[in-house]
Amino acid sequence: MQNIRIGIDVGGTFTHAVAIDPATEDVIGHSVVPTAHTAKEGVAEGIVRSLRELINKFSLSLSQVTFIAHSTTQATNALLEGDVAKVGIIGMAKGIEAKRAKSEMNIESIRLQGGKRISALFGFVEGKEGNGERGLGIGEIDKLVKEGAEAFVSAEAFSVDDPTNEDIMADAVRKKGFPCVATHEISGLYGLRARTRTSVVNASILPKMLEAANMTEKAVKDSGISSPLMVMRSDGGVLSLGEVRKRPILTMLSGPAAGVAAALMYEKITDGIFLEVGGTSTDITVIKDGRAAVKSAEIGGQRLYLRTLDVRTVGLAGGSMPRLSDGKLIDVGPRSAHIAFIFVFF
Repeated sequence: MQNIRIGIDVGGTFTHAVAIDPATEDVIGHSVVPTAHTAKEGVAEGIVRSLRELINKFSLSLSQVTFIAHSTTQATNALLEGDVAKVGIIGMAKGIEAKRAKSEMNIESIRLQGGKRISALFGFVEGKEGNGERGLGIGEIDKLVKEGAEAFVSAEAFSVDDPTNEDIMADAVRKKGFPCVATHEISGLYGLRARTRTSVVNASILPKMLEAANMTEKAVKDSGISSPLMVMRSDGGVLSLGEVRKRPILTMLSGPAAGVAAALMYEKITDGIFLEVGGTSTDITVIKDGRAAVKSAEIGGQRLYLRTLDVRTVGLAGGSMPRLSDGKLIDVGPRSAHIAFIFVFF
């Protein structure tokens, strides 16, 4: 029986599904549907619809499907459009390191494109081991919730050596019903400020990505496909939905990474400038000597502890909405109208 691999690309305007034969790398079939934005299932509705259309149109059997992976622009679009949660940071330190650590963990905001920002609130616990569980941190959590925190970061100096306190605090936050990431879950590197900053970006998209991951997983299971659904990473690899629930930042350039991988594998590009124009953003990559460059990601000029393909993303594309004031054009994008036709001019 022929095995089939399916790849799905979820863009701001369209969702594509492609079936390939892994033995020959031949394309078996392709389907495309508009990306769902108003359905209660969110983008999961478009994923399942494209899958069903692909399977029915080309008479494929569900038992033949051995692998499903999808790329998504959700994380990138959330950051481009400012659809992010307000983040509460619970910092912890003790002794002589407390003053410096407190300063490095207090990330007030992170600048996004178009004047938008990720807003962060800060709470601090200074003391002995296990403060999070014994209640000293609970008051800080409650205070930040009252101030509007929707997702949290648990941070402590040198937690990469001993993550105990970060894990205790993160568990305390989750017991109150809020998503939380501990900085050691994001990176094993020592730089406290960069590690906290990266965790804040991750936490800011956690609520939206958690909802999408849960809906997508349920929708795929309900469609009768038993193969696990994988998600494209920002460096071109894949990760499970379980990992997406903890570290959605790893999907930040998922969509562009899939496009670059296709250019390298199927178009056999060795040297060139690769542009991918979607509905919400345009992604630009340089391919040299048959490889795309890899770099440390940056947001608002601030370095993150995240390795990605060297993709430059601009919040301007085929569906970008112009904004007028008194009959004058004042801005274009990144908010997309999700129009059906995209015109690309070179």
